[in-house]
Amino acid sequence: MATSKQRRVVIFDVGGVVTESPIVSIRAFSEGRGLKDLNIFLGSSEAWSSLERGQIAWEDFSAAVLQESKLRGFAAGESLGLEGWAELQKAVKDGGSRVRPLMVRAIQRLRKSGLKVAALTNNFKPEAAPLALRKGMEKDQEEFRSMFDHFIESAVAGMRKPDPAFYRHALQVIGCQPEEVVFLDDIGKNLKPAAEMGILTIHVQNTGADTYLEAVQRLQEAVGVQLLDEGTGSGNSRL
Repeated sequence: MATSKQRRVVIFDVGGVVTESPIVSIRAFSEGRGLKDLNIFLGSSEAWSSLERGQIAWEDFSAAVLQESKLRGFAAGESLGLEGWAELQKAVKDGGSRVRPLMVRAIQRLRKSGLKVAALTNNFKPEAAPLALRKGMEKDQEEFRSMFDHFIESAVAGMRKPDPAFYRHALQVIGCQPEEVVFLDDIGKNLKPAAEMGILTIHVQNTGADTYLEAVQRLQEAVGVQLLDEGTGSGNSRL
């Protein structure tokens, strides 16, 4: 097994790890509409996958997922209509703009200690966002991305987690071997391919306000860098 000295690279998922979870946002939206959790449908949605691979534009997603709902006989999705799916997109974007300061501090301390830090995220093309939204995002996104040595995104690579090719692509971009890496993600199926490659994986739990602290504790032990202060709390700020 690799020691902490050998683990010289930390790869973070973004949503649900560094920022608030889109899964939580989608679940809350579903509950607010009196619907069954839409995460279940979106987990196998071709429209959602295509959005994250950069194959369809942000503004085309609502129509694509509505059409898919009709084809698959998903009544809840049909009932949302174009407006409802657009509101879901907004909820996901708003949730993803809330950064976890504790994770930001951890990233800063990792880089200060000499470790490489990367993001590996399933996202959508920034240029696909509506112009008004894009103008508001650009400066904040640039600052956010600058926290990482590498920012590897599905919409640019044309691949998404859990495709093993996306992880191999990330290793190539970073210039490292699997045994040198720790990877944090909040979705179990995204961790499995990484673990099979020899990457040390940490499952980030989002079942409560502070449950992700356990993941930071495990990361701290894995790399041998002090990431948590005594009495650390959560507290979130916006991107």
